[in-house]
Amino acid sequence: MKSLTLSKIKKTIKQFDLFGVELNLNVNQQEKYRSACGGIASLIMIFLLGYIFTNRFINIINKEDYTIKVQNLKSANPTYNIMNSQNFMLAIKVNDPLQDYYQNTSKTSYNITIQQFIQNSNQNGTKTKQLLKIYKLEKCTIEHFEAVNLVDYLYIVKQLGSYLCLPLDYELYLQGSYNSEKFFYPKLIIQTCQNEQEFCYSKEEIFEFNKNKSSTITLSTLIKSSLFLFNETKNSLQHYIGSDFYLQSDFSHYCTADLFFQFNKIKIDDNLLSLMTTSNTELDYWSFSLPNYRQFQKEVTDINVIFEINLRLDAESQVTTKMAQSFDQFLSYLGGMLKFFSALFGFVAIQYNFLAMRISLANVLYEFNLPLKEQGRVIFSYDKLLNYIQLKINRVDDLIGKLKNYAHQVVKLSNITRAWTSFSSNTRLQKQEQHEVGEHQYSKQEINDFTEKLKDMKENFLYSLIKKILDSKKQLKLGVNFFTLAFYCCQCFQKVWVTRKLIRQCDLMIRRDLDIVTILSKIQQIEKLKATILDQDQISVFNYIPKPVIFVDRHYKISTDEQLQQNQLIQKINQQKRARIIKKRIKYNSQKKIAKVYNAYLKLKESQSDVNNRLILLLGPTMEMIFQKYHELQEIAKQKEDLSQTLPTIQAQSVRHGILNTYDQKLDTKMNFKIQQKDINDDGNIEFEGE
Repeated sequence: MKSLTLSKIKKTIKQFDLFGVELNLNVNQQEKYRSACGGIASLIMIFLLGYIFTNRFINIINKEDYTIKVQNLKSANPTYNIMNSQNFMLAIKVNDPLQDYYQNTSKTSYNITIQQFIQNSNQNGTKTKQLLKIYKLEKCTIEHFEAVNLVDYLYIVKQLGSYLCLPLDYELYLQGSYNSEKFFYPKLIIQTCQNEQEFCYSKEEIFEFNKNKSSTITLSTLIKSSLFLFNETKNSLQHYIGSDFYLQSDFSHYCTADLFFQFNKIKIDDNLLSLMTTSNTELDYWSFSLPNYRQFQKEVTDINVIFEINLRLDAESQVTTKMAQSFDQFLSYLGGMLKFFSALFGFVAIQYNFLAMRISLANVLYEFNLPLKEQGRVIFSYDKLLNYIQLKINRVDDLIGKLKNYAHQVVKLSNITRAWTSFSSNTRLQKQEQHEVGEHQYSKQEINDFTEKLKDMKENFLYSLIKKILDSKKQLKLGVNFFTLAFYCCQCFQKVWVTRKLIRQCDLMIRRDLDIVTILSKIQQIEKLKATILDQDQISVFNYIPKPVIFVDRHYKISTDEQLQQNQLIQKINQQKRARIIKKRIKYNSQKKIAKVYNAYLKLKESQSDVNNRLILLLGPTMEMIFQKYHELQEIAKQKEDLSQTLPTIQAQSVRHGILNTYDQKLDTKMNFKIQQKDINDDGNIEFEGE
């Protein structure tokens, strides 16, 4: 009971096995049919994949391949961001017309500061503004633009001393918009110099200058912005200086402007595996474009502030994700390329292998009557072979006919000699005259020629035909002609068209013979045949035939236990031939193997049973006639040897009795015996009249 339960549990567990192995048939002791065309296509595909793998793998190690993803975001309430000397720098230059007017360079007209404000929106709709910090601008140096490649801005470097820059340690905040709950913004204020000591112009001096001379005040800027370089692996940001933005005003106008700066962020992921986060880098930078500003100007009588510039945060921002190709992404890419190449090369290679496999099976199972082109016309290989065999058989029949006539004459000569000795001379002469009719006479040279031909045919007839058959066996071959046979549909070339039809017939026969219904039907026929031939006891013994034992090698010998005194069983097993019960298919591809078939044919011919006769018929007309004519040659050769021994005795008797006066003992003349054929019996005896 316990064993039955365990068996059921084991059977249930087996149903969940996801790694079951499929059962397939083999071809040439291999699970798959392989061809040279498929091998070449595979090698090309492996070479291409190897090249892609090596190239991509080196790029992954060097981190040269990246995936770039850019997100453009827009928000009515931009998030909090910081400006500092690492990501932004602003420099300004304002011309001072009072210095030119009063010819005094020790005084200045302006007081320039940048102030940080925060504006809070209250629930009642009011807004409160608060000053957080003030920075005074300082004279610009190269250090203020340290991240910029100043080689491209030499003309700016020469003027850099006339600009004022934000301090190196400054830090400004930007957040939100005008109607946001919290609105951080810096403001650059350029106002007239007041409440200063000796280096400021007084209001009177400014009023007098404005009254006597009108002059334009120009505010020019240097703005350090950054540009993200997608293809760079080390220096992803390119810093540059923009000098195109400027403002103009005078001492009778107040000018205000809003500059909108776009905050951008870069996320760089250099990890070799997607799940790793150890090499993530974030960079932020500010960018400014000329359209991103607005300007207002109004006329004033009492000038105090000339320029007022608000640094605002643009509602649009850009987040760029730069992700290095990871190893798992590379494997996924490689898998996609493998599928692509497999589909590309497999379209041809699979079709080729499919057709080549069927042709290979057909070459083993069937013979082909292939078209050959000779002397400008198409002939068929099997037709040519049969015509050659028929020519050889005709020659054998001709030689056998001549030898039979010669043997028949020898037999008649022997009977004449015996009968002639019993009559008198006169009677002999009378009977000779009465029975003389015309008959062909063979010379010694002709007999020698027949003998040589017989000897040659006896030795070479069978083997020469076997060699011709083996050499003439044509198999369907598939190579570069696959494209012609597979895709060429024109009937212009007869050989190609006939070969295509032959391949189509071959495919139909293979499909029929490999049909599961056909295979199962043949298995049933074997069972029926076994039940017909064997009785119940024989079937029992037949079914009990043991399975073959697999040894380490074919020459392995079973060792005998030292305690055993008798080891006849082990000796018998060791002497047994290590062969499989189900033998592999024999290929009759040599003269020696077909000669064995001829010897078996003779034995079957001698037994004259119905089964043997049917087996002989299954040999086919070609091999049956070849074997039959070869057997006749052997029999004729044997009779020729007997005749060679009989003829000298007959000649001696004829000379001794003086009967054959016309017979030359040296056999140089022709035989002059002329016998009337109608007086010869079936057994070769001659009927005589008279005494």
